[in-house]
Amino acid sequence: MSIWQRLWSAGGAQTALSEPLRLDLARLKKVVARIGDTRLALKLVGLRSDPDEQLREINHFLGNQLEGSAPEARYARAAAFPPADDVLPPKVKETVARPPAAASDVRDVGCADLGRILSDDQVAAMHEHLRAKPVLLGHIPHSARGHAASLDLVPSESNYACYSYLDLWSSPGLIQFASQAKVLDLAQAYLGCTPTLYSINAFWSLPNRASHKATQVFHRDWEDYRSLALFTQLTPVEKPEDGAHYYVETSHDLRRFEHTLQRRGIGADDIASLSVHDERIIAPLATKMFEDRARRFDGPAGQSFCTDGYGLHRALVPRTRPRLLLWFRFGNFFNSTMFNMHPGGANPDVAARILADIPDTPRHRYVFRYLIQSLTAVVEGKVPGDRQLA
Repeated sequence: MSIWQRLWSAGGAQTALSEPLRLDLARLKKVVARIGDTRLALKLVGLRSDPDEQLREINHFLGNQLEGSAPEARYARAAAFPPADDVLPPKVKETVARPPAAASDVRDVGCADLGRILSDDQVAAMHEHLRAKPVLLGHIPHSARGHAASLDLVPSESNYACYSYLDLWSSPGLIQFASQAKVLDLAQAYLGCTPTLYSINAFWSLPNRASHKATQVFHRDWEDYRSLALFTQLTPVEKPEDGAHYYVETSHDLRRFEHTLQRRGIGADDIASLSVHDERIIAPLATKMFEDRARRFDGPAGQSFCTDGYGLHRALVPRTRPRLLLWFRFGNFFNSTMFNMHPGGANPDVAARILADIPDTPRHRYVFRYLIQSLTAVVEGKVPGDRQLA
C-alpha cells in the first residue's frame, strides 16, 4: 500500500470534529496528495487515530510552506485546491448565481470596485455599537499590544487600533453582510473552489504617524496561495489624505506583471526584487515605480472593494482624521501560522448570539467552519489551547 493510500485509509477514526471540519480534512488530504509531500503524509499516517491533530497539522504545514516558498510555487499549489472540492457534497459547494463580474476584474487586474454596499444607517449602527467598546493597540486582535479605553486615548506611537473579536463580530448586520450569497459567490468564483472564511477584522488607521514599516508601505500578503479580501470603508475617504488604499494592477499575477514591466524597460533584477518576501526591498522600489500609477480606492462610508492581497498594495497614513476599515478574508485553507480566530476569555451569551446570525445551511456551515468552531468553544467554556481548537 502506498503512503497516499495509507493516508486515505486513516479517515475512519473517531473524532470530535464537526461535519464541516471532517469534510475539510478529507479535502485537505487530497490537496496534500496532489502537492506530494511525503514527509507530511508519513506524519499524518502516524496521527491516523487523531483526525483533529491531522487537520491542525495540515493547516500548519500549508502555512509554513507559504512562508518559505518561491513565488512561482504559489501557482502550482493553488491549483491543487479546486479538484479537491470533489469530496464536498453539492449543497456545500453550489453557488447561488452566475459568477459576479467583479471576479473577472480581480482575475484580470487583481482588484475590483464593488460600489457602496452598506447604507448610511448600516454604517451608523456599527459605529454606535463600537463607540463604547475599548480598543486594542494593533492592526489585528491576536497581535495587539495593550489596550485603551477609547480611540482618543491611543498613544501617539500606535499606528493602529482595533476591537476584540466578539465586540466586532457582534456589530449589527456584520455577520449578515459577510454571509450574503453575492459575497460568497464572488469569493468562490475568484478562488475556483469553495472558500474558507479565515478572518473578520476592522481597524482604525490613526492620523499623523510615521508610516508603519510593514503595512503602510507597498507590500505583498503571503497568507494563502490565492485569497480574496473584501474591504468596506466605515469612515469616508474623500481624498487621499483621508487614508486612501492603493493597488498596483496586475501585480497579483507574476507572469503577466513581469511581461508588463519588461515592456516598460524595467531590468530583470528590479523585477525579481518586486516578488521577494521582504517589505524592506519591495517598498522603496515599488514606491519609486508605482506611486503615481497605482489604482486608488476611496469614496463614502459604506464603499467596498476587493483585492487579491498578493498584489502590491499600501494604504496612506491618514492626515485629516482616523480611518476605520472592515475586512472579510477568504482563501483556500485556514493558515494557523498567521491567523487566529480564538476570542479568548469571552462572553458565552454574545458568542451564542453571533452563532445564531450565521445562516444554518450546508454552505454557510462549511465556509464559516472555523468561525463557528471558535464561537462554539466560547459557548462551551473552552479556551485556546484545548485540543478541540484548530
